[in-house]
Amino acid sequence: MPKFLQCIFVIISYLLITLFIFIIASNMQINKLQIFLSVYYAYLLELTFCLLVIAFVFNFKYIKEIFKGIGNKYLLLLMLISIIGVFITSFIAPRIHRIYFDEDIYNNIGQCIADHKRAVMCNEGYYESNELTVIGVDYNKQPQGYPYLISIVFRAFGTNDLFVFILNNVIFGLTVIVIFSISFLLFKNIFASLLACLSYIFIPVNLHWFNTCAVEPSTAFFVSVTILASLIFVRNKKPVNLFFLTIALAFTLNFRLECFLIVIIVGLVFLLEDFEIFKRKDLYIFGALLFLLSTGVILHLYAVREQNWGASGAKFSLDYFPYNFRTNAMFYLNNREFPLLFSLFGIVGLFFYQNKDYVKEKITMLSWFLAFCGIFLFFYAGSYRFGQDVRFSILSYVPISVFVGLGGSFIGSLLENKVKSIRLILILLIVFNFTWFLPFISAEGEEAWASRKGHRYAEEFAELLPEDSIIFTHNPNIFLLRKKSAIQSSSETYNPGIIERYLERFRGSVYVHFNYWSNVTDPAQRGFTENILNRYDCKMVKEYHYRNYKYGLYKVIGRKDINKSCSH
Repeated sequence: MPKFLQCIFVIISYLLITLFIFIIASNMQINKLQIFLSVYYAYLLELTFCLLVIAFVFNFKYIKEIFKGIGNKYLLLLMLISIIGVFITSFIAPRIHRIYFDEDIYNNIGQCIADHKRAVMCNEGYYESNELTVIGVDYNKQPQGYPYLISIVFRAFGTNDLFVFILNNVIFGLTVIVIFSISFLLFKNIFASLLACLSYIFIPVNLHWFNTCAVEPSTAFFVSVTILASLIFVRNKKPVNLFFLTIALAFTLNFRLECFLIVIIVGLVFLLEDFEIFKRKDLYIFGALLFLLSTGVILHLYAVREQNWGASGAKFSLDYFPYNFRTNAMFYLNNREFPLLFSLFGIVGLFFYQNKDYVKEKITMLSWFLAFCGIFLFFYAGSYRFGQDVRFSILSYVPISVFVGLGGSFIGSLLENKVKSIRLILILLIVFNFTWFLPFISAEGEEAWASRKGHRYAEEFAELLPEDSIIFTHNPNIFLLRKKSAIQSSSETYNPGIIERYLERFRGSVYVHFNYWSNVTDPAQRGFTENILNRYDCKMVKEYHYRNYKYGLYKVIGRKDINKSCSH
């Protein structure tokens, strides 16, 4: 095809995709757009993931070339580090949820994608003959990449959040392999790359969150895969490598909003390594494919643009910078959640490791760190001390670990003629330093204790529910994931008498869940449970008290007289 025709084809492709986005966004009300996206987005992610698998297969020989010439003993050490990391996060760090109740929401959306090919959160659903019937739904504000990933696991192994924990455990081990590949491609140093991997599996907060159902672990992994894909393309400059990068980038954009920063990092890699890449026509052809595959997340961002994300004021502001910078900078230096040893090694690696030879590579790694650490400095909830937002730090750990490896390698080279077995000493130092954090790693923590207790009791209550029953709860996700029919507690407030109708429909009876939200000071949230208990006679099935919180499961007997009080 002549060059001018190729140019016209690319321009028309971009215009058509832009026109498609404009028509969809401008001709649909937000609720209708979200209904459209719940199906379109799910199928688009399915297509993108299938293309990612194909791209990986076609690029496998180029990935293998990274490890060519590396001795088997080093590859065995790499595999050992990966396996140890999976073991530590799986069996030493507590296997719990840490961000309530987002993890249940992700899992439930994954359940709906797996069962109904719709990217929605189910607020009312019935289980009949072991099949989920979705009645009431909400469209979640977070991009749908992670729930889609969960849906693959649920399709393969069945609906059980245990498999999501295991998914993140396995991703932890895979991230170690990707870190080694990135470090070795950039710096050609086996020892530094192995140290980078070793430091990564010993970061305490990492170990905590890779044994949850949170989105951040998979986000860190796919961002790293995208960086690796960009390095493979720069190294080989084959169209098939660019295809891999395009699809990896398209898929990664669907995990968290800040993933769009990876576009800047990939562009920087091209700029620093080979500016001629920008003159390649296939870059813009594949760019059109990237644009097309990104229409789901672009329309998603438009559909949720009015969400306040929990902020009472501006979501992003320079006013947040001083406090967030102070607290987040100290996080890397306080030696409580993040090892000070790693910060010192990282600084040494950044400033002293073969400065003249690897300036461009260091700029890439530093930019990666600054982008995914710096974005949160302007966010209203960007402080690592804000609730459970320490999880945001996970996105900065891969470039930090690469610098830690470089710092350890520099120290080893500096002292190798003076200190016998200095490399072994450095490894033992990192391992011994890890033991300092074992009590923290094995602890659940005090954060979100009330939600955590409520979640555990809800899991127990789910086991007590008979077949053909339904439970009114603030968190239907928890029960639906355990194949129990559930509906929002607010339904009785907004639709009085619905419980009476359900008493006739469900032979296993109707139940009420007194949960975390039933205890909070917000009168609206408390009222949803209280309205049910005030209107209906209830029998206590199970009840727990912890500190000043009450958690209970109650069976609805029937409508009560106005002068009677509920037996809860």
